This record gives sequence, C-alpha cells and structure tokens, in this order.
Amino acid sequence: MRSRTKIAIIGTGQVGTATAFELIITGLVDDLVLVDLNAQAAASQALDLNQAASAQPFGTVVTSGGYDACGDADIVVITASAPLKAGGSRDSLLISSCGIVDAIVPDVVEAGFDGIFVVITNPVDVVTDRVARLSGFPRERVIGTGTALDSLRIRQQLSQIFSVDEQSIQAYAMGEHGDTQMVPWSAVTFWGKPLDQAIADNPERSRGVDPDTVLDEAKDSAFQIVKGKGTTSFGIAATTCAIIAAIVRDERSIIPVSVRLDGEYGYNDIFVGVPTIIGVDGIREVVNIHLTPEEKKAFDASVSRIAEVRDHAPALPSHLATR
Repeated sequence: MRSRTKIAIIGTGQVGTATAFELIITGLVDDLVLVDLNAQAAASQALDLNQAASAQPFGTVVTSGGYDACGDADIVVITASAPLKAGGSRDSLLISSCGIVDAIVPDVVEAGFDGIFVVITNPVDVVTDRVARLSGFPRERVIGTGTALDSLRIRQQLSQIFSVDEQSIQAYAMGEHGDTQMVPWSAVTFWGKPLDQAIADNPERSRGVDPDTVLDEAKDSAFQIVKGKGTTSFGIAATTCAIIAAIVRDERSIIPVSVRLDGEYGYNDIFVGVPTIIGVDGIREVVNIHLTPEEKKAFDASVSRIAEVRDHAPALPSHLATR
C-alpha cells in the first residue's frame, strides 16, 4: 500500500456510488476516483461525494477520471453492469457483463494497474474468472464478492430467529452467488455451539427453525429488493467495504468470497464462493470447511452450475486473453 490509499470504482450506478459513500464514511480511502463511460455522471457523483467527504474527519479526496486514473490505485472495484430485472436471474447478465469487463480490464492493466481487483458485477463467479484471465493476475489479486453478502443474509435470518447478535454467529454461504448456493449447516455455530445443539438447547428461541427455509428466504431477499427499488445497493456496498477493509487494514479476516480454487474442495481453475482469509496482499488462504457428504453433494452441484454458466460465456478475445 502507498502512504495514501487510492481506490478506483468503475461504474457509478447505485452500487458504485453506495460503495463510494461507504468508503468515505468509514475512512478506508484517502483518494477515491470514480470511472464511468458517462464521464459527466462520474464527475457529478464525484462532486457530490467530495462534499459529503468534507463532513467527515478523514480528509478523503474524491475525483473522477478515465481508466488511466486507475494506474496507481491500490484496489480497483468493478461494479459496472446492466441492471438486474425483477424476476430475472443473475445469469441473464452474462453476455452483457462479459462485454463490459472485456472493455474495462485490458485498459486498466495497460494503465499500469498492479493492485487488487474486487469484482461485484454479476454473475460474479464467472465475471471474476474472466477478470483474472483478462488481466493475467495471480489468484491473490482477483477477488469476487461471491457469497459474502449471502452469508450476511443467513446470519441476519438466524439472528432474528434466535434473538442473538449477528456478530456472534458464524455461518457461511458457499458455492454460486445465485440460486444453487448452499450452507454447510454442520459448521454453523453460535453461543459456542453447533446449530443443531443450539436448537435442541433453546427450543423456545429456535421456534422450529428449518435451515432450508432460512436459506430460501435469504436467497429471495435480493429479488424482493430488486422488485421494490430496482437493484440491491447498500448491502453489497457494505459487504464490499468489509473486503476492502480486510485488505487495507491487513485484518486477515475470513470472508466467503469468489476465489479461484487450486485443489481446495477437489476443484481447480474455477472461481467459487468459499471462506477465505484476506489481508493486505489479497487472498492469503482458502479455508477448507469439512463438509458432510450431503453438504459436499450440494456444493458440487453449485460448482457444476458455475461451470455451466461459464461454458456459455463468449470466448475471450484472442488478443486480450493472457492465460
């Protein structure tokens, strides 16, 4: 990291601007640059956010610019995307999202960027894979938001059921950031207990909790948000900033992000949402959770779905592909 942390956000729609605002109010960034094909929109958002930054004690400077402004950034966040329509799936964005990152990544790398990519654009597992291939960066420096937000939603559901603080719950969604995601319930703990023991010991609080219902409601929440306001923004912004905080502060936090598997869970060369230790250099280590046979079957099905979506992605432009 430089003495002043610089982060570039590419895409100044609701997700990009929510992420920018979260970075400002948490003091995670010294220099923040906004990049968008609509340069006027990026400039206007930068002006507005710079005024918001002046109300904070951190001295953040917000500007706008082109891809060349990303060259000396520590982190580049890719949020640019077509909107997800109500009732549609994240996979429906595949073709447009591939075209978007094909246009972004080579120019950012050409500008001299040698930091860490954090990818939000959906379908995030496949798009993160594409960013890695276009950039040629090692797996440590290409991170998708993966199932981080899904995990937050699971913890929120359990928190409401058991009336316990979310921070006291350890639970991870894994696999695809999409309909096939799964939760290794055998690894969920709070009160220092496995979930099944917590349910048995606290029947009046668990109220007959059904794990499948918890997962279904967590998955559905994104589409309820899209139905009402057009896109999710604040949750993914906060999740992204947690990933950035782990990098900037070298927290070595365990966050379930989309990362290329190199033998973990029996897979190679595919980006999947799994618990991962994140620090100043990006990915430090993939955490291998011991899955039950049933959980491994669900995880395998989710990985297969990611591979299926990836197989339908357009071929990488031959003059851009670096690996």
